[in-house]
Amino acid sequence: MTTTTTSTTSKVRNYQGSNKFLLNLKSSLERWGNLTPKQMEFAEKALKSVQTVNVETMSENLQKIAKYDGPNNFINEIKGKLLKYGTLSDKQVNATLTQIQKDIDKEDTRNFKIPTPGDTVTVGRKIGQQMKETYGLEFNPMVIDITKLLAVSPKAFKFSGKMTIGRSKVCRCCAKTLTDEFSMLTGVGKTCAKHMKIPYITDISQADRFREDYLRRVDEIGEMEFWVPKSQVKKWDGQWVVKYIM
Repeated sequence: MTTTTTSTTSKVRNYQGSNKFLLNLKSSLERWGNLTPKQMEFAEKALKSVQTVNVETMSENLQKIAKYDGPNNFINEIKGKLLKYGTLSDKQVNATLTQIQKDIDKEDTRNFKIPTPGDTVTVGRKIGQQMKETYGLEFNPMVIDITKLLAVSPKAFKFSGKMTIGRSKVCRCCAKTLTDEFSMLTGVGKTCAKHMKIPYITDISQADRFREDYLRRVDEIGEMEFWVPKSQVKKWDGQWVVKYIM
């Protein structure tokens, strides 16, 4: 009985239709904080008989539910009750709004342009430092080939990736611009090669040997997992970068 009473009271309090009797009960409830047993009885009957609902006069939250046009069965079921009776209990409103927000988050994720497996992303020093500590490295890996999208939260993406094997204008390890002949040839600076424990080249003829050593070292390190804030993932000059910590 208590649950029914609470539900009816919530529906009267949230009522946004034009039924004068229910509007009078709503005013009485707002003034006195409760309804008499007789008022509760008549309120329940009136709520069942309400058929015409003016969506535009509803509260903002109820309009979100009434105007929902997605495929979610739960939301559509509650929407049907709202359009029939003109009101919902507080519990129904909260549960439905939570579900609507989940639908919005899913749609945002589908529409968000992000790196996909096969793309290369340049992360910043903070993320590189986190991977260095997690995987016991002597350098910050900052240029990563994405292998998987592992998870999505409201504010970030979680990727799995390996150190890049592609060529670029920056060092494959620290993402600094390559300037001398050997670093541009190998794609790695002398200092980073030392940190990766790869003997550096002293002659152009050693470039193929260095690449084989590099590829072997990348496989030894293997895949690494890392989170990237959604707001910081950008595409710059054809490359994906995490701009805030470069």
